[in-house]
Amino acid sequence: AMLTPADAAAGQHASNPALASQRAPVAELADLWPHIVSSVESGVTVGFQMASAAGPLCDEAMWGVVFELEVRLLLPATGQLDLAESVYGPFSGQVMGAVCAACRRAVLEADPRLVEALYLCQVQASAEALSGVYAVLGRRRARILQEEMREGSGTFMVHAYLPVEASFGLADEMRRRSSGAASASLLLSHWERLQVDPFFVPTSEEQLEEFGAEVGGPANLARRLIDAVRRRKGLPVAEKVVAKATKQRTLKRNV
Repeated sequence: AMLTPADAAAGQHASNPALASQRAPVAELADLWPHIVSSVESGVTVGFQMASAAGPLCDEAMWGVVFELEVRLLLPATGQLDLAESVYGPFSGQVMGAVCAACRRAVLEADPRLVEALYLCQVQASAEALSGVYAVLGRRRARILQEEMREGSGTFMVHAYLPVEASFGLADEMRRRSSGAASASLLLSHWERLQVDPFFVPTSEEQLEEFGAEVGGPANLARRLIDAVRRRKGLPVAEKVVAKATKQRTLKRNV
């Protein structure tokens, strides 16, 4: 249900009997109410669109995320209603920025995951080149689906899922490792969620020994992908600027 100016006025007078004789704030609220409602509706819509088009992880579009928005207007009990549009700009822009920041913050609080695109990779190779093909695919995080041999020939067909991020330079490396006896074709297949927490912090001794003390750790694939995208876009990256603070550097020059 939408709160009308009459309901707002009744609520003010019911909670503050001393304001029953003060009609100026209520009249001003009745005049500004259509502007407030339209500004809130447009600001919430545009703010949600901005947040969903550029997520908090690496400013990419979000996928498979549902927001439940609840808008509340805290009306002043006394004094005049000031939207501060002369200081902060149009009220719809204020609502837009607040909703966008709230949605991005809510995603970070909801334990987000990274989603990456996968190619369907089909490799045709001879029996002698299979070892090189599997070495190249394994180094690029490919997931082998099946391997079949063509009837009446000595060639094999290897089907695998290959991340798009790891597909650059695949043809050159495949040709070099197989001496030209293998060729690959790529077709966009689907998007897949990485089941790795990019904000994982090791706490136990076993985790510290395996992942290190750094947030994300060197073996955190999702953190590495996020940092790579953020560096490419010029966004801030949470990393150590000083590698060894105890190591000093002398600027003295020997003459």
